[in-house]
Amino acid sequence: MIRIGIVATSSVVPQVEFEIGTEFLKREGFQVECHPSVFGEYFFYPSPDPERAQALIDFSKRDDLDAIWCARGGYGATHLLPFLDRAKKQLKTKKKKTLLGYSDATALLEWFRINLGWKTIHAPMPSLRTFSVLEHEEWRILKALVFQSVSPKLAKKNEIITYSHLLTPVFVPKRFSSVEAPLVGGNFFVWNTLLGTKNAGNARGKILFLEEIQENVGRLNRFAHHLEQAGGLKSVRAIVLGDFLDCNDSVPQCLQNPPPDHVDLTEYLKNPPKSALTGLREVVPSNEALDFIFKGLGDRNKIPIFRGVPAGHGPNHHSLFLGQAHRLQKNGQFHLKLSGRKPA
Repeated sequence: MIRIGIVATSSVVPQVEFEIGTEFLKREGFQVECHPSVFGEYFFYPSPDPERAQALIDFSKRDDLDAIWCARGGYGATHLLPFLDRAKKQLKTKKKKTLLGYSDATALLEWFRINLGWKTIHAPMPSLRTFSVLEHEEWRILKALVFQSVSPKLAKKNEIITYSHLLTPVFVPKRFSSVEAPLVGGNFFVWNTLLGTKNAGNARGKILFLEEIQENVGRLNRFAHHLEQAGGLKSVRAIVLGDFLDCNDSVPQCLQNPPPDHVDLTEYLKNPPKSALTGLREVVPSNEALDFIFKGLGDRNKIPIFRGVPAGHGPNHHSLFLGQAHRLQKNGQFHLKLSGRKPA
């Protein structure tokens, strides 16, 4: 039986959803242990930074645990990185495990992958309201990846699976035919915030996966240029985009016409009537805006970019085996390469 430890590394955990999620894991045959800090509340977090870090470190030291699953995302995971850096030597001597999570956990997935050589899976988390009712294929792949990451021998007794998705091209360089490389990445904002720090993600020679939620496209455009200008695209082989949920265009309001002659100009400019305002420009549909942003990014850097990986904050919740070889072809076929097996 696979033994999973659950820790709260980011925001306060919704208790009802979390209980439903952990009970689902138990019904699916996993042995589950929740760290006590999962049930706390301290301002924005379940507990102060040192306590959340120590909970993660303590579970990481446990040789009786096979995997650690982040309870939820939100914010606060990056605060734990200095504590992990100081504990790195003692953690290196312990059993390698699998770390699961996404969103804010992007920072932790990359830290454990780079520094400890752990297997990492970009995966839905137990406090997600829909965790226990994931689509059949989403849960089938996630469960299989947990088995495969923890023990290929165990996986032989269960279902060994790869996954395959057909993506849509955003920008394809003229001579591109295919690429095979490890997959890294996660949440766009979190990945970007680590650039310039000692714990920046390493996408050199790799396929970079990005997803996001509730960021307007103006900010996404800024993220893209920062990623480029900060050197985050150096030697990147390709970019694949997941779900960008509720990432819409935000258009400022401006005056339609000059103010009437009889009004107090100062007051009018400070508090114009709503009827006097109009959008500065046309609203750009989300998909159109994203294609514009990433097509420019790809063209400037001659990096193939495809969209449509069904992973992220929704509406899709497929899991991705980070650090493992993936193959991306010119026709958009994208699949995990596992033990020479063909994608199912």
